Amino acid sequence: MELGTRTIFLSPFDRLVLVVALLLVGAVGLTLVLGDRVGVTLQRAAPLGQARSTSRIIMQFSETMNRDSVAERLYVTQVKPEAAANPDALRPDDVLAQISGQITWSGATLTFTPAAALMPGAAYLVQLEAGAAGETGRQVLSEYRFSFMVRSPRVAYLAPASGAPLNIWLADPADLSGARQITFSPSGVFDFGVSPDGSAVAYSERNSSTGTSDIKLLNLETGAVQQLTNCQDADCTTPVWRPDGRVIGYERVELNSDLENVGVSPTRIWLIDLSTTPATTRPLFDDSQILGYGLQWSRDGSRATVFDINSQGILLHDFNTGLTAIIPSRYGSTGALSPDGTKIVFPEVTLAAGQARSYLQLADVTAQTVEPLSYPDDAVDDDAAAWSPDGQKLVIARRYTDDRFTPGRQLFLMNPADGSAEPLVVDERYANGFFSFDPTGQQIAIQRFPQLMPDGQLNNTGTPEIWTYNLSTGALTQVAVDAFYPRWVP
Repeated sequence: MELGTRTIFLSPFDRLVLVVALLLVGAVGLTLVLGDRVGVTLQRAAPLGQARSTSRIIMQFSETMNRDSVAERLYVTQVKPEAAANPDALRPDDVLAQISGQITWSGATLTFTPAAALMPGAAYLVQLEAGAAGETGRQVLSEYRFSFMVRSPRVAYLAPASGAPLNIWLADPADLSGARQITFSPSGVFDFGVSPDGSAVAYSERNSSTGTSDIKLLNLETGAVQQLTNCQDADCTTPVWRPDGRVIGYERVELNSDLENVGVSPTRIWLIDLSTTPATTRPLFDDSQILGYGLQWSRDGSRATVFDINSQGILLHDFNTGLTAIIPSRYGSTGALSPDGTKIVFPEVTLAAGQARSYLQLADVTAQTVEPLSYPDDAVDDDAAAWSPDGQKLVIARRYTDDRFTPGRQLFLMNPADGSAEPLVVDERYANGFFSFDPTGQQIAIQRFPQLMPDGQLNNTGTPEIWTYNLSTGALTQVAVDAFYPRWVP
């Protein structure tokens, strides 16, 4: 019996499918072979070339990584500037210091946050040794290196103080010739806050037609402006960035113009969530009875303080535990929250010889204690303080009430451990007001007012000025005249 042959006929479509399938199989095989040869690659690295003192290091890989294998091979070092220009020729004596920090992940992207601010003018090198593995088993086959220099921080401020409209200006204390206006609001800017990484400014702008204010966002790299709130019957001001840069807190006052016999509502803190598109906004606290102002964040964003009007005290809320502490105070200020969120220095008012003056107290939330830093019976009038970034020292505004009296408050450096203070910026012609440390703790930006003329007479035509003070050199630099409300821009 003879078996016959059977012919298989393929349609053009079947032949096309077969060819595509064979190509796909070949492509997969080629990818596997080449993937093993190329390994895991670094698709994005930042910063490159220039960075800010608050910059974080970002590395995006081609696939999800074994995190421990990356951490074991990642090194961030401060190096000599000439070594940063040619990182592949790095020598052992080029390394000046090892930089510690915290590593976090989002998918295949690593973020390294230095434990302390990067130093202006310094050079840094990032090295990832070969051998770090992805979850597929493929490895980083060659070492990656990239470097950057850190630029000097700048100062933003509002000007002109003597006229309108107010707008934000930006200046480099090391090169004042480059001072420039960065907002051009016809109705004026009320106040503003700088993002932690120095890339953006959130500001409140007055609407001349409605009389309300909204929060807007200025990108300092592109100049683009974005409106974040729509406060049609509310005043939205005083933006304060959470340290991770993803949330902005602000003060909101409901005008209640459509309600008869209802006045303007007290101030309440709201949040803008920048991680959503578009940005969304909601109250900080679900409890509508928590009313307050003067928001401050701890360095990690896990704690915040406001002055709670209903409680007549400083409210400190821990977002990790959900617990809230109230520190009674009659002064009405949130004071200064320490970087770690465990201590608050705040002023309290007292009456002495028929005159009201203030002194400073230190609340330790962990120990649940409140101790004086200066005393009601001391011959001092202290009303403001600012923590250094490392939390080891304070700058305070003080005016003595004895024979050391000056018309305006002067700046003193205080040890929070014992309340001892030494003169820092003392000139009886000036009153020193709003002030803050730069991210490195090396400089202070100060709002100063010339109360006296050079001959000692009262200055009736003076306007506020912006100055910086260098704690290492003692140099006092005038940044701007007829300006106020200075903020550091990393």
